[in-house]
Amino acid sequence: MNATSATGLDDLVKLDLKVLASSESAAAPEEFIPVFHRWITERVLPELLIDVADYSHVHEGPGVLLVGHDAIYAYDESRGEPGLLYSRRRETAPETAGIRTLDERLESLLLCAFRACDQIEAEPQLDGRVAFDRHRIELRVNDRLVPLDDETASALGEALRRALAEAGVADDRGPVGVQRIGEARDRLTLRTG
Repeated sequence: MNATSATGLDDLVKLDLKVLASSESAAAPEEFIPVFHRWITERVLPELLIDVADYSHVHEGPGVLLVGHDAIYAYDESRGEPGLLYSRRRETAPETAGIRTLDERLESLLLCAFRACDQIEAEPQLDGRVAFDRHRIELRVNDRLVPLDDETASALGEALRRALAEAGVADDRGPVGVQRIGEARDRLTLRTG
């Protein structure tokens, strides 16, 4: 039995993955509204996208959300750090239907988030003013039923390291480091770097 099976993390679906924007990024959240609306009408992503919600008026808030059936994408500005947030809620799309393990799930999360980052970076309406640093990532458990203990954090961190290595994200010294951030009572959040 691997560590993720022992902690029950293979069944964990509700995860948030945020890819932080590089320091040179200079787009306002409102600029994502027409972009995300076009993504819905042109079916830019291979999943069911439903609506756009504008929370750009909230200081260091969720920014602009692209709501899908299985997940929410957002140009998120929480804690004053802009980035692309991919928040998975369920796995009903054909692309995610066969996921069985935490490692497969994290690889899928990275794939979905990086694909959206690529789309945004190539978006003509944003004129190349947004770039993401795929070495600066946050992973948050968005399920209050998951224990916030060190064993869970360790198992999740190891799985994230494996998924990042599989995705080709490494630094000069080898695999990217992962550490827990936030308070013990907060949702379990890991950050690379």
